Amino acid sequence: MPDPAGIRKAVIIGAGFGGIGMAIRLKKSGIDDFVILERAAGAGGVWFANAYPGAACDVESHLYSYSFETNFDWERPHGNRSEILRYFEHCLRKYDLLRHIRFNKGVASADFDQASGTWIVRTADGETLRTKTLISACGLFNAPLIPHLAGIETFKGARFHSAQWDATFDPRGRKIAVIGTGCSAAQFVPEIVGTADKLYVFQRTPAFVGPRQEAAFTDRQRRLYRLFPILRQIDRLKIFYRYEQNFRVQEEPELRKARGKDVAAFITSQVSDEAKRAKLLPPYEAGCKRNVRSGTFLKALDRPNADVITSGIDHVTADAIVTKDGAGHPVDTIIYGTGFTPSNYLSTFQVRGLNGQDLRDAWKDGPEAYLGIGVSGFPNFFMIYGPNTNAPASIIFMIECQVNYILKCLRTIEKKKLRYMDVASGVQAAFNKEVQNRLKATSWASGCTSYFMTAAGKIVTQWPGASHKYWLRTRKLELDDFRLTR
Repeated sequence: MPDPAGIRKAVIIGAGFGGIGMAIRLKKSGIDDFVILERAAGAGGVWFANAYPGAACDVESHLYSYSFETNFDWERPHGNRSEILRYFEHCLRKYDLLRHIRFNKGVASADFDQASGTWIVRTADGETLRTKTLISACGLFNAPLIPHLAGIETFKGARFHSAQWDATFDPRGRKIAVIGTGCSAAQFVPEIVGTADKLYVFQRTPAFVGPRQEAAFTDRQRRLYRLFPILRQIDRLKIFYRYEQNFRVQEEPELRKARGKDVAAFITSQVSDEAKRAKLLPPYEAGCKRNVRSGTFLKALDRPNADVITSGIDHVTADAIVTKDGAGHPVDTIIYGTGFTPSNYLSTFQVRGLNGQDLRDAWKDGPEAYLGIGVSGFPNFFMIYGPNTNAPASIIFMIECQVNYILKCLRTIEKKKLRYMDVASGVQAAFNKEVQNRLKATSWASGCTSYFMTAAGKIVTQWPGASHKYWLRTRKLELDDFRLTR
């Protein structure tokens, strides 16, 4: 039943996989008094925002989906953007979620009212909401990273980030600069290189690129999956097991060496140009950066109209990019394939907890949370895909672990008639000390620079273990980990 004072049981920020998954579990548990605030015009989170050509998931669809909603007719092993958005639409319809979502509702601030044990949420357009619990499902990839290039203001051509793709852009006959060689660039470069006049790909450090199954499911495969849904479950378990085994690369140097040899062999098989091949071989250990999975990216770079530029960018002129070696590269379009700023959690709005403490001040040395879900000093506030919860398997698995844990917290608040529950500071400190110590032994800490870490080098995105270890840590709510205020 709605609270007569207008206090909702939950406000969820974000309508991506985390927010929608949380909403479905709330409804399944009988909680209907919640609202989802989504700053975009549609659901899907990162998949709604990233409309660049070739956008697809590098995790197989049978695992990159909710465990309670696997009966979906995927067209291909790796879902592309349109398929994933179709999956969202399916979930929104089935669970009657559209009436809970307010689109084009960005959050400006959230303040905890200690006296009432509620959060006051203010939206960018001036609306105010009160809620007993605040759940952030903003994810990691919501703030595009656009590097500052000297002289960029003088550039006369088109320029945009891959997450802000210009729908009117036509690559035919263009001289295009692509800055970055990460996962996004690996997907859109093969889509535009064929019609571009010239493609300059500016690479700071090469990625570990491995193969990906590009072919769609056959009609027979799809028919079998529809007739025998258990086959999807079996496939899901196989994929999950393979990803769990892949985590061993983080912990075992010999496996990292073997992975490095495999990648070198794959690059050799894909790139005929010896000079390009040398530029594309990673000089760091396997697993230090996020791997790229693509069967088309390296072949696209091997084309004669594509150049891989490894000299750093010095400055930009009206119609060219000049590198530090003095060479000028004439371009009429700049596309930033530079990814996001995932280490800057919750940077798009202000959060103030007990005694008005600002979350940005609490995180001045880098974001941290207990289990990646709760932050000491910020009661009744929970995060999905929070600090140190990015794992080698599907993030949907991690999200469901967090959703289950948060649901236990909400039930505890209601059952025990709590004003609020707050993570004990000592518990959070001990947990994060353990996490950081374990991360030091992984390849993420082997010496390269990545989006996994802050500018000071603290790894704040990665979970230092296999995904099932996180499930073991979150399957039970220990009330002794919290300060409970009645």
